[in-house]
Amino acid sequence: MSEMFFKKVKTENFEHIYQDMIMQFPACELKDYEEFRCLLNHNVLVCNAVFDGENEVGYVIYAILKNNNIWLDYIAIKKEFQSKGYGRKIFELINNCYLEVEKPNEDDINTLRRIKFYKSLGAKKLDLDYIYPNKDGGIKMDLYYLGEKMPSKITINSDIKYVFNTLHSDIHNLDKILKKIIA
Repeated sequence: MSEMFFKKVKTENFEHIYQDMIMQFPACELKDYEEFRCLLNHNVLVCNAVFDGENEVGYVIYAILKNNNIWLDYIAIKKEFQSKGYGRKIFELINNCYLEVEKPNEDDINTLRRIKFYKSLGAKKLDLDYIYPNKDGGIKMDLYYLGEKMPSKITINSDIKYVFNTLHSDIHNLDKILKKIIA
């Protein structure tokens, strides 16, 4: 493994990443291509390709919040580079971030493996009933935080509201979903 680094992906070069996302993420967790382009163009999201030397091994897509926390929207290692330690190395470059994580599913070993991986990094599950907003109304997920100091409940609520109002502004009924999360 060489020195890993991030390289910002320009909107006009995002298509190859989106094609990989279609293969790696469930359709219900993806926005359409044009929505991603809009979020990238308006600097709501940042997309970085992850390189190991000359090899593009994966990507991270995230929003930088007002308090400089990161809302990690997507992280993926390309199939041919998986299980080689790249995920752990990427998280060495990222800190103070929120992670939307699927609920544990005993029938899906990959879900259990991801949760175990995030916990091994030190991520802590937040004590709230999180719902990932999508065009179908939402998916119950867990929200984790990886960082040196846990944010306060007020900060967490503020960060969720910010993400809903910027990153998910294309979703209808956001207020109803938000009220279920933030009591």
